[in-house]
Amino acid sequence: MPTWRALISDVKKQKRYVRNVLEPDIQKAMNNNDGSLDEEDFRKIRGYYGFGVPAIVGEGFCTLRGRAMSEKERLANTYQGALTGLFDDFFDKTNPDRDDILKMMNNPEVYHAQSSLERLFVDFLSKVHKNIDNKQSFALTFRQVFDAQVESQAQMRNDITLDQIRTITFSKGGHSLLFYRSVFENKLSDTEEEALFTAGGLMQLGNDIFDVWKDAPQNIKTLVTACENISKVREVFKEQMNKTLSLFEQTSFPRTNIRRYLHKLVLGISRCYVCLDQLEGLEKQSSGQFNPSAYSREEMICDMEKPLNMFRSVRYYLNYTF
Repeated sequence: MPTWRALISDVKKQKRYVRNVLEPDIQKAMNNNDGSLDEEDFRKIRGYYGFGVPAIVGEGFCTLRGRAMSEKERLANTYQGALTGLFDDFFDKTNPDRDDILKMMNNPEVYHAQSSLERLFVDFLSKVHKNIDNKQSFALTFRQVFDAQVESQAQMRNDITLDQIRTITFSKGGHSLLFYRSVFENKLSDTEEEALFTAGGLMQLGNDIFDVWKDAPQNIKTLVTACENISKVREVFKEQMNKTLSLFEQTSFPRTNIRRYLHKLVLGISRCYVCLDQLEGLEKQSSGQFNPSAYSREEMICDMEKPLNMFRSVRYYLNYTF
């Protein structure tokens, strides 16, 4: 099956799952909302994490191993994705005591939720716990995500260096991808772990490239907002991309599975080059120095639904050889 057709099939399957399985939980939470959940939370659950994590990330793991996602894995990965945005809220919006966050993470079934946000988080997490076998691995990777999230708070500091930002970015993305991998039944090898950690860093940098319009006004230092030249970001991105491809080639999965996975990965991540092109165009307008404060929100948002941008993304994808 061609890569694009496989992706469409994965997307359609997960959209049905969200509608049939996750939507009732969303409706219940909306009806009992005390105001701590907002429209953005529900949008992220439906259209981003609860949908995209299983449809793109989870299906990618299954492509590598050569076995379809089980019902148990899909349920765990869906609710794992759905709780991601809520987890982010604890650091970005509500700021509860960090010991309380750890209590929710470690024992959601007995935690006494203080808000609708916390209640939905522990409900989703409890459903994940009921559908995984290796709870130790899940707990370990979740704690690593927590630690990486705490470390990322340093990105609000004005004295943070580009090297520190790079380390935080790749650590946050790498641990997040391994967290999503932890609910799948097949054993994680050392070579797969290294490849996924590197791929996660690449994906996090990709998110930062697209989120520059949102991060810059909040004074969040990413490799994009803190740089003065987009070509340097492109260089780091390309280096991480090539390292990721090389590491997957070194895993013990069948060659055919690796190729299929990499085609999916590169097809999805190539859109970042389109966004980099757009940001470089803005840089030229400001005397060759990238300055987010000089551009409007609309100028920095890269709309990948535009046919021309889609074409450009596919062109970058076709330039890669596997």
